[in-house]
Amino acid sequence: MTTVRPGESAEPPLSADPLARSPLRTPRAWAALVIGVVLVGIGLGMMIDAGFGVAPPDAFFTALSRTSGLSVGTILLLASVLMVLMSWALGLRPAIGTLISFVGIAVVVDLTRLVLGIVDAPEWSMGARIALWIVGLLCFCTGILGIFSSDLGASPYDQVVRAIAFRTGRSLGFARLSVDAIALLTAIVLGGAWGIGTVIILVAVPVSLNLVLPHLKRHVHHDPAHDRAV
Repeated sequence: MTTVRPGESAEPPLSADPLARSPLRTPRAWAALVIGVVLVGIGLGMMIDAGFGVAPPDAFFTALSRTSGLSVGTILLLASVLMVLMSWALGLRPAIGTLISFVGIAVVVDLTRLVLGIVDAPEWSMGARIALWIVGLLCFCTGILGIFSSDLGASPYDQVVRAIAFRTGRSLGFARLSVDAIALLTAIVLGGAWGIGTVIILVAVPVSLNLVLPHLKRHVHHDPAHDRAV
């Protein structure tokens, strides 16, 4: 148990974040990051074209895409820059994985939707689109876990989540749930691509972060102490 001296803040310092230190740049960590980025992009593209709802922030991004006429990938790039600046203002500097994440995810999303458009995925039967959405959800959640477990830098959105978690002293899951809820309400107002699937993701991602991430990080880094900051 940590003793807080008079005059000291009980708030965990941002230096406790493994991303504020030199990360463990092992082959496993790099593999977790790259695979995570690819899976998030594929999963997001699948869920968008399945039509049953995407993650809360992505519902917001699809609304901006529809109103602006820009592709979802382009919107992701622009929004990512703003989110990196926001997390930096909160005291969490971007890492190499942050750059790889926001560029990689944006590119993979557009490529995935291009392929799905060729096979007319949005016009598939309801059963086929439900299956597509479920596969997309599994890819998306697995990808987020991979990116976080690498400790090479979270995606821009998750950089904001991580900064809020360290600023408030709450868990990553709680911070993600709170930010997602705000993003979902905004998406509803703007007419984003939300649905029952969005509500499922709202719960699934925070639960995955709290229950699965610590175990995955130990496997990636072979260091049980490495995930104490989570």
